[in-house]
Amino acid sequence: MDIYQQCFAKSRIDLELWHTSRFGHKSQFYHGQDQRMEFEMGLGKGLQTAFYFNHYQERFSEGTDGTSTKTEIGFSNEWKWKLSDPSTNKLGLALYGEWGIKGGDELELETKVILDKYVGKSLFAFNGIVEFEKEFEWENATVIHNGLESPVELDFAYLYNLKPNLGIGFEVRNRNDIAKGKGWENSIVYAGPTINYRTPNWFVIFNCQPQIANIHKTAYAPFTKVLDEHERTEARIILGISIK
Repeated sequence: MDIYQQCFAKSRIDLELWHTSRFGHKSQFYHGQDQRMEFEMGLGKGLQTAFYFNHYQERFSEGTDGTSTKTEIGFSNEWKWKLSDPSTNKLGLALYGEWGIKGGDELELETKVILDKYVGKSLFAFNGIVEFEKEFEWENATVIHNGLESPVELDFAYLYNLKPNLGIGFEVRNRNDIAKGKGWENSIVYAGPTINYRTPNWFVIFNCQPQIANIHKTAYAPFTKVLDEHERTEARIILGISIK
């Protein structure tokens, strides 16, 4: 999740390398790997932008005949606007927007409200996220598109700074899939630990989040966990380097 007060200095440029592994589907071997290379730059006056080059790979079993691999690439662009700073104001607030193309046939738009608050050595953060996803296909000289999906996510995080450059904490994510024609399909909770180590010139963040429960059961997701379209565990590492 986002803690927005990074890379807002004008002309500052950061390079971030992301790797996310997603494991485990019901009755199936599954391993998804998402890599993102991000160039993030501060524009001044609380505004920053970033450009992502994305690579997605999935390996999954099909019956007893071994595994198959699916690979996609994508591009996305984010904009972030800081309205207040948690170090000088009672509450930090930022607005976020990101648009992207995945695999050449899927358009994505993500909007986000970011809140954070320092209390001594502790940092509390909240992200409220709404996404819009639409896939397109070219068939018989006509563009065919499926229904709009608009998942909503609520993220909470706590970080305690053991030292000025080392923090440990946990994150909780609540993912809600909402699709045209299906409505509110599920409400999935992920939660797990996070570690944040930073220096003036680079940082690394690691977190691991197993799926805890589905707290909104429906005909599309009738079980206590959703393991067909979502994974049993997600693990992520981010390495950031200041290059200017």
